[in-house]
Amino acid sequence: MTMGNIDIEAIAQHELINSGSSPTNNQQFDRDGYLILRNLWDPQDLFCTPPEKKGQYTYFGKLDKFSHISEESQVNGSTSRYFYPPYIYAHSQIRLKLEKVIGKKLYNTYFYDRFYNPGQELKIHTDRAACEISVTVHVSTNAKTPWPIWIKTPDVYEDSSKTVIKKEGEKRSVLLNPGDGMIYKGCERPHWREPMAHEYERTWYGMKKEKQGLYYHQVFFHYVLADGLRAQCANDMAKI
Repeated sequence: MTMGNIDIEAIAQHELINSGSSPTNNQQFDRDGYLILRNLWDPQDLFCTPPEKKGQYTYFGKLDKFSHISEESQVNGSTSRYFYPPYIYAHSQIRLKLEKVIGKKLYNTYFYDRFYNPGQELKIHTDRAACEISVTVHVSTNAKTPWPIWIKTPDVYEDSSKTVIKKEGEKRSVLLNPGDGMIYKGCERPHWREPMAHEYERTWYGMKKEKQGLYYHQVFFHYVLADGLRAQCANDMAKI
């Protein structure tokens, strides 16, 4: 079944094939496929205002070396940045924190950040191999309406053949404060965001007017398990 440009059956098949393929030493993480990590990183260290031009930026080691296209490839109308140089340090330092949480060594793959605006959504999906162990960090927002990320927990099967579901996974919403992170198994767990809410204010003559300039900023840091099936994706060399 296809909803818009989302192939629900393909996502379900990808989930079925990949579930359990990224074992760690954290039982709760393996059971639910995600963990909330409060105060993971100082949000001021990641803070910046949205770029003037929307679209997709790709950086090549320095702030003045980048390419830009006008349309972001995953969330139309948003602004994303791949390999934004000021986040290089956090990418590796957060990896060390995650290794302590899951009890496994990780390799860096890649990172990017995105500025969302009202009405935009992140459609349900699972990720490619380079996103085996991922963390989304909430940096900042000037919107008042809380905006959760959604994630589906694993189905529980009758046996290892995965032919009969004993208990379906749950759709859970996660609210992150600035500096909080959600670590999750990107290849295994379907995740998404519903459309970001529009907000309104009253003018001096009593009319309702939409607030302008609202945004939600988050950073995605991606890794693979050093002893896992996707270790060949270290440094994002294998984009499969």
